[in-house]
Amino acid sequence: MENISRIKEKCVGCKSCEQSCPKHCISMLENKEGFWYPSVDEKSCIECKVCLKKCPVENTEFHRNEPHKVWAWRNKNDVDIMRSASGGAADSAAKTILQMGGVVYGAAYDEQLAVSHIEVTDEAEREKLQSSKYVQSDPKDSYAKVKQRLSEGKTVLFTGTPCQIAGLYAFLGGNPENLYTVDLICHGVPSPKFFKKYLEYQNKQTAGRVIYFNFRSKDKRGWGTQYLLKTKTKTKTKTKTKTLSLDRYGKHFMDGDCYRESCY
Repeated sequence: MENISRIKEKCVGCKSCEQSCPKHCISMLENKEGFWYPSVDEKSCIECKVCLKKCPVENTEFHRNEPHKVWAWRNKNDVDIMRSASGGAADSAAKTILQMGGVVYGAAYDEQLAVSHIEVTDEAEREKLQSSKYVQSDPKDSYAKVKQRLSEGKTVLFTGTPCQIAGLYAFLGGNPENLYTVDLICHGVPSPKFFKKYLEYQNKQTAGRVIYFNFRSKDKRGWGTQYLLKTKTKTKTKTKTKTLSLDRYGKHFMDGDCYRESCY
């Protein structure tokens, strides 16, 4: 049938098709590596092709590859910089939008350390979006929420990987005036399943439960690629830090051998 199922391994997992389908017959399911791919209920599909019209793979005009201006940008707040992976540019953009009464979307950990895009409307929540998460973030229904906020006249900032940003513009079908986006420079994403298994491995190694993880912590050695994790046992909380390239998960990420097929 003429629907999103023809995209196959080119799919970037942005979930635009799932959020766009008027018949709600598209589900994003994990493959054996843990990456999301669309599954279509062919009996319910009416072949309206909306899913294809909203797909960034099918609609390359929504790819934003040509810079209009180039800026050097550094956050001057030392506290915010320490919480960020590098210079805190995305965070200062988020702070500005929130001060304008706008809404911000970005990747954050939940209590189980799964990464997904969340909506932030106040300063207290902004910290959740800071620092890098080297795993594919689940967009969930964030595109639909962005569309709703834009219709309410809100100013919106959305930060994500380039394929997620392209997916958002394809979903919206254009470039709304009150939408700002920040594309992360990305060289590929591991799957949430891979990261979950890695955390289970760390639980066994430390005989505890990982309660905090930061891929680019500055706490011990300043700027660089040192991760920091905290594990909790019945009696105490332990902290561990290590150079990412010497870590099992980090080495696969840095070597680029654990990414989504479309990343290659």
